[in-house]
Amino acid sequence: MSKSNSRVDRPLGGEIGAVEEAAGARLRAETEGDPNAAGVAADAVLTAATSAMAAGYSLSEIAHAEVRGKARVREELRDDALHRVEHSGRQMREAIADHHQAIARAARLGLSMREIAMAAGVTHGTIRAISNRLFGGDSRAELVGNEPPNSSPGIESESSERPVLTEAR
Repeated sequence: MSKSNSRVDRPLGGEIGAVEEAAGARLRAETEGDPNAAGVAADAVLTAATSAMAAGYSLSEIAHAEVRGKARVREELRDDALHRVEHSGRQMREAIADHHQAIARAARLGLSMREIAMAAGVTHGTIRAISNRLFGGDSRAELVGNEPPNSSPGIESESSERPVLTEAR
């Protein structure tokens, strides 16, 4: 590739390559979440772009060099980034499943929905929904215990016994 000058055609020089490298380094630092390295890299992009302009490169050529540098780093990091996303997604799904099983266990133990909710850091309605889903919905889950007739499911009654969520058989 050559850079057109009104007088001479010449190959792309080190200045434009420095812009590519600096732009790639900035994207890499931003991706890693290192604000200090990203700041240093941003300064390097500015310095490289200034040098490229002083060498006679147009802003368009400099911008294209930045795009090429970022694209190269993006391609280098693509597989690792997608692998990390896949791995963390699997861990999240497993953690959610474990959390729901712990909620179901606490419900089967007879703990109140509010008590479970407080421990889980969610509302008792969320606990009720999770329990219903795990026990197959309202048709298979029922609250048994010493509960007033018009009370909300899962809320402790005035009596000493707590309602217990059980699986219908």
